[in-house]
Amino acid sequence: MSANLGFSLPRERTCCFTGHRNVPSNIYQQLKLKIEDQIRFSTAHGITRYLAGGARGFDALAAAAVIVLRDREKLPIELILALPYPNQSQNWPYYERKLHDEIKQRADGIVMLYPEYREGCLLARNRFMADNSSLCVAYLTHNRGGTYSTVKYCERIGVMVVVF
Repeated sequence: MSANLGFSLPRERTCCFTGHRNVPSNIYQQLKLKIEDQIRFSTAHGITRYLAGGARGFDALAAAAVIVLRDREKLPIELILALPYPNQSQNWPYYERKLHDEIKQRADGIVMLYPEYREGCLLARNRFMADNSSLCVAYLTHNRGGTYSTVKYCERIGVMVVVF
């Protein structure tokens, strides 16, 4: 299942993020620094657009890193959120909903794939990001689930993958 949006993003200058919802607190800061370093490196090599799926955990960490580097370091980059449906965060804990809303407000653009939740919408979101990227930065710790499937899909379609 995929969304037909009638357009695509410039793949060669776009990086997507995929990762697990749970980021252990003992590696959070280290992972944040790795993401920032990867964004700086990727930007120096021509990536100007970063896609994040708006999920909890790694997605939020990566999206926030793009915003920080764009605003504080003035990197010529933009954050596009690829959201599966509008109320994605409605059942999340308060702090994560608040962070999600702040990221949405500070994003340079939002692609909303579906008007409401439907089966397969998270997979469609992940495929959309992969299909519109030349690079995927992933936080992958186990060989199952959505992140693993997205990494494998990226490898199949020729998207370069960097795994933390």
